[in-house]
Amino acid sequence: MLELLNDPLVRVVAGLIVVPALVAGATVAAILLLRVITSGRPDIEAIERFKYERYEAGNPPKGEPRKKVTMQYLGFLILFLAVEPAVILLAIALAAPREFLLRLAALYAFLIIVYTPLLYYGLREARRIEAWMLEG
Repeated sequence: MLELLNDPLVRVVAGLIVVPALVAGATVAAILLLRVITSGRPDIEAIERFKYERYEAGNPPKGEPRKKVTMQYLGFLILFLAVEPAVILLAIALAAPREFLLRLAALYAFLIIVYTPLLYYGLREARRIEAWMLEG
């Protein structure tokens, strides 16, 4: 068992999986704690229902909105979400030992192959100006 723990690959994988999992768990726990701390009293929420609803300018809705706003930055969001893992993997490759560089290069190539359709779709959506217009 000690030989397995001293293996550099096991240490790298544990560092890349265990630490982010602990950080994610602590973040979820903090969010849940803050939600409990900042929640309103149920008796007040029942009386003041509109106080806790989300309306534009604090006003309850009166009919249909005048215009529908589309997701203008969807293409750019897809591009960011597709390119970010490649940049992170490049940063990991710069810190990795030399014996892992070939494996990381293969992983990087696989990542590019998988994300190429997302990049294409994101670029196409980002260039569609008519999708950015307000509908009236």
